[in-house]
Amino acid sequence: KERELQILHAATAVFARSNYRVATTADIASAAGIAEPTVFKYFPTKKSLFLRILDGTGKAILHVWQKVASPEATGIATLQRIGDAYIEGVRGHTDELKVQFQALAESDDPDFARVLRENHEGYVRFFATAIEKGMRDGTIRPDVDPEAMAWLLNSVGFTSTLLRLLGFGQETGERQYRAMMNACLSLLAAPDSPSAPVSQ
Repeated sequence: KERELQILHAATAVFARSNYRVATTADIASAAGIAEPTVFKYFPTKKSLFLRILDGTGKAILHVWQKVASPEATGIATLQRIGDAYIEGVRGHTDELKVQFQALAESDDPDFARVLRENHEGYVRFFATAIEKGMRDGTIRPDVDPEAMAWLLNSVGFTSTLLRLLGFGQETGERQYRAMMNACLSLLAAPDSPSAPVSQ
């Protein structure tokens, strides 16, 4: 397990600084400090390694959200917690974000498209569930479309990541993310409920 994680970490860094097509398993082995045949012992192909990174990134994000979304939290408070967790998460995971964006360029491959789709469908389901909870507990307006708003929230994170990768800087990216997230929370909040803006 430790060696497998070592390879995944090295591969993420290699893919992030080049791209899927250019990176080789020899590059990955060198970055991991192991022989190339060792890579194939754990991952039969470069593609299987890339897919594992994509799938693992999606699951890791949802795992963090599940940890912060406590049962006693209201729906809108859950969305706020996810917003705060996103800010903390992206600070040390730029390579994973780059790999996710690189995969979009490879989306003509049905396997890459499938994993990306599953990741984003998972994010949207999580958002929609929190919105529906808020509609039941009175913190979110009863007239919103949970799925449509969930996709809007998902796009906020996507746009924030894009700003970061385009070189706008961490401070600018976080400031814009908070502004966009707060706007969404204000739009969602029930009239008699505070909008619970993302922490400043």
